[in-house]
Amino acid sequence: MSGEKRKVMILDDNIISLMIAEELLTKHGYDVVKMSAPHGCVAKLDYEMPDVLLIDIAMPRLASDDLLETIRNSQDHEDLIVVLYSDLEADELEKICHSKDANGYFCKSMDVQRLPEFIDRFF
Repeated sequence: MSGEKRKVMILDDNIISLMIAEELLTKHGYDVVKMSAPHGCVAKLDYEMPDVLLIDIAMPRLASDDLLETIRNSQDHEDLIVVLYSDLEADELEKICHSKDANGYFCKSMDVQRLPEFIDRFF
């Protein structure tokens, strides 16, 4: 990663996945902000202004369509990199990624150790 420190916001209800992703990204030099519930996500995005949103779109009580539409329609977040991060199968995540205008997807079943390098590719 270049000299500029990037910020990643993780939205995931699975605390273990959240902690693992946070540890890996922090060790790789990213600032990490985390949320385990969708309530207040847009306000947190507005406050934190992350470079990347890593979002588990399969989490309960998450209206992912509404959230992604709000993000994509916001001038404040027009450069936000949105990465879908889920236990869903890769082909299903890929379809959702394309239909929701997300920048990429990472399956939790993939080698999670590769997550920081995957995020690096966007910069």
